[in-house]
Amino acid sequence: MPLQLIFTSARQGLVPGRSGFCTLARHRAMPERLAQLLESLGTPHEGADGATFTFRILEAAGQHWYVLSRFVARGLDYTQRDNRLAHHLAFSQEEATILPPAAALAYRWAGWKDEWTGDPLWLEDEAKPLALKPAPALTPAASWRQLTGTGAKAAWLVNASGPADCALLNGPETETVLRLFAESAALLGKAGWAATFTTNVTLTGDDGFRWCIGLAPGHADIDLANAASQPAPTGEHARLAAMGVGPTTAAQPTPTAPKKTRTEKAADDKGPSVGLILLVSAALLLAGFLGWKVMQAPSPPPPPVVTTPVAPPVDTAKADEIMKANLALKDIDGLIDREEFIDAAKLWFETIALSPDFAARHRTRVVPRLTARFAEVTASRFIQRLDSLPPGGDGKDAAALVNELQEALRIGAQLEAPPDEAWKQLQGIASRAALIASLDVRPTLLVTGAWETGDNGPAGPSQSHFTLSNEAGLRLTKFLENSGVRANNSIAVQLRLLPLVKLHAREPKVRPLMGEIRRGGQGLWVEARAEPGQLNRPIVIGVGPRANAIDLAFRDGEARNFPETNRLIELTLPNGERLALALIANPRALQPLDLGLGGLRQDADTGVVRAAAWAEQAVHAVAWVGGTAGLFPSGHEFPDRDLPSLRATRSSLDTDLIRLESKSGPGTPSSAILTERRRLFIAADLIRAGAPWKLTIVSPRGEELPTLIEFR
Repeated sequence: MPLQLIFTSARQGLVPGRSGFCTLARHRAMPERLAQLLESLGTPHEGADGATFTFRILEAAGQHWYVLSRFVARGLDYTQRDNRLAHHLAFSQEEATILPPAAALAYRWAGWKDEWTGDPLWLEDEAKPLALKPAPALTPAASWRQLTGTGAKAAWLVNASGPADCALLNGPETETVLRLFAESAALLGKAGWAATFTTNVTLTGDDGFRWCIGLAPGHADIDLANAASQPAPTGEHARLAAMGVGPTTAAQPTPTAPKKTRTEKAADDKGPSVGLILLVSAALLLAGFLGWKVMQAPSPPPPPVVTTPVAPPVDTAKADEIMKANLALKDIDGLIDREEFIDAAKLWFETIALSPDFAARHRTRVVPRLTARFAEVTASRFIQRLDSLPPGGDGKDAAALVNELQEALRIGAQLEAPPDEAWKQLQGIASRAALIASLDVRPTLLVTGAWETGDNGPAGPSQSHFTLSNEAGLRLTKFLENSGVRANNSIAVQLRLLPLVKLHAREPKVRPLMGEIRRGGQGLWVEARAEPGQLNRPIVIGVGPRANAIDLAFRDGEARNFPETNRLIELTLPNGERLALALIANPRALQPLDLGLGGLRQDADTGVVRAAAWAEQAVHAVAWVGGTAGLFPSGHEFPDRDLPSLRATRSSLDTDLIRLESKSGPGTPSSAILTERRRLFIAADLIRAGAPWKLTIVSPRGEELPTLIEFR
């Protein structure tokens, strides 16, 4: 029967573009304003055990909603931080009149969620009634009797007008608290749904709640620790709570005439006697006289009209005030204390939107706390996630991280966070995450060679041929044999022919061609299936002792453009393993991939400069046939007789600087640049002292080949 809403932390919310703490499930029939109010309540629960329950009345879409909520903290969210969840049930006034008290629903319904593991979901079953567990009757008040010695004390929480404002101290465990509330609410009948409550006033605040567990200003304190020694209340509510029955009118006994003797019966059988006649006459005269007296007497006053006090309507105009107090004074402060600044800022902005006046009163207290360490803490958390997020795969994780970073920057700008070094670092992390999302890192074998092309005229089909070296053929053979291909079977494979401007570029729009890997003679063959209307297979790769080559067939004259271009052929096995063949016909046209200085790390103890964790895969995924990759600082000279390495030492950088400082002539950096680089070197800032760095292929003779990656 009720409308439901589930609010927790997730990578993607029900509303596109929402992440972090947001709605994951709700009924479509729920008014948007009500959903906003429920989201604004946050998740006021901290402990990993137990739950916090609240019952409040909100006004939205022109009607009152009776909202029963359960808040829990369970497990970790997608950012590996403690997660919390709010599950709300919203009843209409018509539904509330036919249901047990809200507190009874809280412990009798088994559908409460501790976590949400599925995808965001629109709920459709609002017509389905609640399935409640069986439970004892609420009157007499058995839980109050067990706790305090008599059920009559359930009437402590009510008065002639309805629920009283009470704060229970030293309360028992939550389910017992709910039973106490349910038994007290049952004394009011339908008016029991005016008994709003919270099971933890410290977390939720007291505004809008009639019954609270914990100290609450303006509420009468009831210490349950010594409740058994306190006198019980009296009155109709107390009688109902103690005995399970209300006040009734006592039945009056009906008098009966004494039995007659046989002689009296015989006399009666003879007919009416003179005495009887006289008696009847006297009775008639008396009745007439009394009737005359009644007519002469003044009319008695009408009986007093007894009216049962009706519980006044609940003041739902304070719905926003509930949100303001709870969010500003509880949830926001709690989130800031846990250094969850993004979620705290979101709640703060919602508070501003719902009540600008309230937000203005608290701005000087809240905003400085939000901005003081917003950039520092946010940057620290995102850099950890970025370092654990290798480039590659489908890019969805990186894209999601980019969205979160953009949201963090937008929130920080709205908060007017100071543009300090931490803020600049956060901006750099966002740029780096966007770069990772644009990369498709897979093992790449770079092979130099030349395209041989042929065509059948301007409008006819064309062909391209690329010869692979023996070393390239051996490496490709090893990859293909790992697929499990045998002489009597073939293995499915997907192939994509891609342009190659720089390494690891993501090309999501190029669809793969289906093909197969098979053995033929002494070699292995990879063949893409011909498409309808195409005579030749579009891609054929052959490796073996006789020849290693790639042949491409096109319907048009596209092959004529190949001689001066670089191309990439991507092979994907059924198990997801991939290999990219980078066919380099024009090394000068290959642009370096810039990973930025953030793609490098400096070991604190040794001073070794190497690729950062997030950039390592992009660096190590590259293999050049006939050369070795090495990391070199700006100004490094070739040929280099030392073996190339992906780890640059402090001494090698010092050697380069000494050589540059003693050099003169064209191509030598200015003295100002060298002075600054030496200053950075002395300050042990080796990454900036050697910038820009480059990952360059070096031939066996120490000659410089293409630069594949830069760190600028």
